[in-house]
Amino acid sequence: MVVPLYEGRFTVDISKKFIPFDASIDSMKDRPASLLVDIVPFLVKTRDELIVIDPGLGQQNNGSFPIHQNIKSAGHSHEEVSMVLLSHLHKDHAGGIGYYEDNFFKLMFPNAKYYCQQKEMEQVISTADSPSYEEGKLRFLKDSINLQYLNGDGMLKHGISYEISGGHTQYHQVFTIVIDGQSFFFGGDVLPQPKQLLMKYVAKYDFDGNAAAARRIEYGKRTVANGGICLFFHSYEMPGAKIQMDKAGKFQLERALL
Repeated sequence: MVVPLYEGRFTVDISKKFIPFDASIDSMKDRPASLLVDIVPFLVKTRDELIVIDPGLGQQNNGSFPIHQNIKSAGHSHEEVSMVLLSHLHKDHAGGIGYYEDNFFKLMFPNAKYYCQQKEMEQVISTADSPSYEEGKLRFLKDSINLQYLNGDGMLKHGISYEISGGHTQYHQVFTIVIDGQSFFFGGDVLPQPKQLLMKYVAKYDFDGNAAAARRIEYGKRTVANGGICLFFHSYEMPGAKIQMDKAGKFQLERALL
């Protein structure tokens, strides 16, 4: 089972503030120099794990957390989540690791192990006051017994693997999860939207835009070869896609039923 946990649509500018966007009342003309982004964490149920991949911003809505409500709508409780996989630590992907309540920090998924690359965490903590991160939350996670560091590529357990992709951040990682023979690939911010497989795209906001662009092609071809499904963190309309390649070597995407 794979379920998109849509958190919402937001605009973000150079300040790295994510502001909710409602097309019925908001206009991009009023938000100059801003990007429009969807935030779509994923819930993945394997035979013996309940996994959240990149828990999103972690913003509250009317006193509750959308990610908790979305997990409940999928028939589970946030307390059942056993693993949280973090591709990298930018706040739109990792802000949902926890929240503040009565001046204390609490984990969003109290019974889960949180997995991130150790060098990613060390590099972020050494970065002074970057608006791209929620440093307070990350420092708390860093000292939590729930954190499990990863180093390089490997397998968490049978059917759940990780590898460093670089590109977006220096130690950005991607995940592959196999459920009943079906492979699901999560590319984080190296492959966050379907359109990035359909056009050559070098992003200025990437740590190494050329490396990220090359990785996208690599991961697209890999998904074609193994009949997998790509999961897209920044796409509400197509959160998952099956991928084929035509005779001209161009990717063809079909929305996957999740």
